[in-house]
Amino acid sequence: MNLLSAIDKIAFYVGDVPVAWYGIIIVIGMIAGLVIICLECKRVNLNVDDAVELFLWVIPLAVIFCRVFYVGARPDRYFPVESWDDFVDVIAIWDGGITIIGGLVGGLIGAGIFAFRMRKKCNFGNIVDLIVVPLLTGQIIGRLGNFVNQEAFGIPITDSRLQTFPFAVWIDDPQGVEEAFRPIVERNTPGWFAATFFYEMVWNTIGAVIFFAIWRKNRRFPGLLGFCYFFWYFLGRGWLESLRIDAVPVTQVACIVVAPLALVLGAAYVLVCLTRQSFRMVNSAAAEGRLDITELSRFDVANYRFVTRMLAKGSSFLWRFYGVTDVPVAKLAEGDYIKKVRTAWKLPKPSKEKDVPAAEV
Repeated sequence: MNLLSAIDKIAFYVGDVPVAWYGIIIVIGMIAGLVIICLECKRVNLNVDDAVELFLWVIPLAVIFCRVFYVGARPDRYFPVESWDDFVDVIAIWDGGITIIGGLVGGLIGAGIFAFRMRKKCNFGNIVDLIVVPLLTGQIIGRLGNFVNQEAFGIPITDSRLQTFPFAVWIDDPQGVEEAFRPIVERNTPGWFAATFFYEMVWNTIGAVIFFAIWRKNRRFPGLLGFCYFFWYFLGRGWLESLRIDAVPVTQVACIVVAPLALVLGAAYVLVCLTRQSFRMVNSAAAEGRLDITELSRFDVANYRFVTRMLAKGSSFLWRFYGVTDVPVAKLAEGDYIKKVRTAWKLPKPSKEKDVPAAEV
């Protein structure tokens, strides 16, 4: 029952400088993520040196933004900054106080910079897919630091049947408690509290297994794992925030907004990718005279008509997006190219009929 009490938060000293278990655990999580990236980087045309560079872009920015978002969500505690001591308090990450949500923003910025540098090798979507499973792995390991620090736990557990790990955890020296929850924590300390950090570890482990399977199979939708991650993580974090005693309102709002938004954007992204892939396949078949031997679905037919109507407006962005680069924009705008493809493709002009059977094509 008093296992937490037996764990010293300080692992060892280097001279007079204490080295905390929390820091060691976070570093182990980072190294585990780097190892996975190094093992999987070949799948996106990168080598180990590239993987290390990606790590060096993502991690520092993630750490900085972890602190920025933590401080920004607590203005009453850290602002205004009126002295040097106040400034040191703002940046004192060594005293604790980071949030993974800020780390996600910083990590995405770092990944974006790296993707721009490596744009001839791979794209941003490939980089996002590469880092999702390592990110979850780092989070899973990092939550062990909350166990040692006696933080990120939940509401008091008063039912004796649940007063055992993994349902609950024994707390006698709580850390990171928000002022609004301090009275209830003090009334129940020492005592049993919901092991929310462990709940999140389990949730993230399930997500990591699912996403690794998707990562191995997904080739058509680079970057899809990014949407999956934001949906999964914020969905889980959303219900955990209702249990945690260090929750802040802005995090709860973010979870409520981000999870459904990621789901909608992910579905839209898949649809856009399907639209582009279908059009490119049909357009290539038409240009090479292979329409008679190309199997087309109702979606391919309807999508072709929809896309050609958009391309006829002459948008250079849409032309590049759909890969139509061999015909001048002006010619498409006049409709000559559309007529030529429809004739070669033997497509009837749009009629009142809702669907055109694939066999007629």
